[in-house]
Amino acid sequence: MAAAPAAAAVWADVMWCLGLGCLLWAVRDGAELLVGRGPVRCFVLDLLAFTAAAVLLVGFSAGVSAAGLARWYMAVGLAAGALAWQKAIVPPLHVLTEWIVRLLLAPARWGRRYIAVPLRKAACARLAALKKRCCPRRPRKKAGKSKKSGKNQLQKKSKILYN
Repeated sequence: MAAAPAAAAVWADVMWCLGLGCLLWAVRDGAELLVGRGPVRCFVLDLLAFTAAAVLLVGFSAGVSAAGLARWYMAVGLAAGALAWQKAIVPPLHVLTEWIVRLLLAPARWGRRYIAVPLRKAACARLAALKKRCCPRRPRKKAGKSKKSGKNQLQKKSKILYN
């Protein structure tokens, strides 16, 4: 059995794992942004994230950790980092991203509202005026009632045969 590392080394390992968990969930969030949401896609991304977490945890414990072994507090730190990214960092980050996109698209929205839509309306009105002047409408004929077929589609009761 391996000796327990010092408390300072344990806290250093936990902080490393918190950072790795945040980084892992940021990559997963970015992948979700690229491929979209959906039950199958989220399942595959979660499966890949779980596998990556296991590889990160073993790699970290073998390479950087003071203990040299994967310990329970490292896994908890990794999970806490992923949860912290999802619950604390993602909401303000998405709001900030939405505001940046709105600011970048504001000139396009302004141009559409004040330039493109009035030009389209004017072009449609001009086209309608030209059409009216070149080809005046002929009055439509009134549609009369459709004539009913003289045949009765049902068989006569006397000819209906029962088996």
